[in-house]
Amino acid sequence: MAGSIPGASPGCPRWREPRTTPHERSPPMRTDVREGMRVFTADGARLGTVVGCGGETFAIEGGLLRLKSFTARYGDVVDVRGEDVHLGLTRDEVSPAHDGPAQARSGHPESVFSAGFATPGELVVPLAREEAHPHVVVREAGQVRIHKVVRTEVRHFSVPVRREELVVERVSEQAVDAEGPPAPEAVASARPVLEGLVPFEAGTFVIPLHEERVEVTRSVHVWQEVAVSRYTDEVLRQVHATVRKETAEVEERGEVLHDGPVDGLHS
Repeated sequence: MAGSIPGASPGCPRWREPRTTPHERSPPMRTDVREGMRVFTADGARLGTVVGCGGETFAIEGGLLRLKSFTARYGDVVDVRGEDVHLGLTRDEVSPAHDGPAQARSGHPESVFSAGFATPGELVVPLAREEAHPHVVVREAGQVRIHKVVRTEVRHFSVPVRREELVVERVSEQAVDAEGPPAPEAVASARPVLEGLVPFEAGTFVIPLHEERVEVTRSVHVWQEVAVSRYTDEVLRQVHATVRKETAEVEERGEVLHDGPVDGLHS
C-alpha cells in the first residue's frame, strides 16, 4: 500500500482508481476522503460532514445538531475539491446509517437518538411555558353594622290650666236692706245656701276648691325610616403574574451543518 497523503486521517484509506481497460470508464480523479470534509450530493445540496472512514464506506453526519447519519461508498465519489466531497447520488439515494460514529460519540442516551439514526428524521425537543389565567374569587371585604340608639330629649309645653279660689265678700246690713228680700227662686240660683246651716249654731263648713293639672301621656309613632341596600360596583383591577417559559439555546462547537436557518429557537 502506498503511503498516505499528509493531513489525511489515518483511519481513512486512500481512494484508488480501479484498473480499467481502455474500453472501460474510469473515475474522474483520485481522491482522499478524510474526516472533517464537507459532503455534497449530486444536486449540490450539502449532505453533511465526514465523521468516520471504513474499508469500503465512510460515515456522514448532517442536519441540525448532527442527528442525521448517512453511509456512502467510496465508489459514489465523483469529485473532490479542496475540503468538499461531491457524490454522484442525490440525497434520497444516499443510504442512511443504522449504526454510525455519531451515536458512539454523542454521549446521550440511546433512547433519545436511536430513532433518529434508524431513519432520517428530526429530534423534537418540547418547550413548555406557563400560561396565566386570572379568575375571580369572592371574599368578605367588610361588614356594616346598624345600631338603634335611644336618646332622651326634653320637650317644653305651655298649657293653660284653671283653678278655683275662695272669695269671701261681706255684705253690710244697709246693702241687704236696700236690695230688699229677693225672690226665693233668685236666691236659690244666685246665692246657693249651704246645706245644714242652722241659725245660732256654730259649725264648720267645707267648701271644695278645684284646679286643673297637666298630665303628659306619650304615644309611639314612626318619625323616620332608614333603608339599607347593597349594590355591586365593578372596577378594573390591574394584576401581575410571573410565568416561566422554556427556550432552546443551540451551542455550536466546531463545524455544525444546518439544513436551514435556526431562527426562532431563541424566541
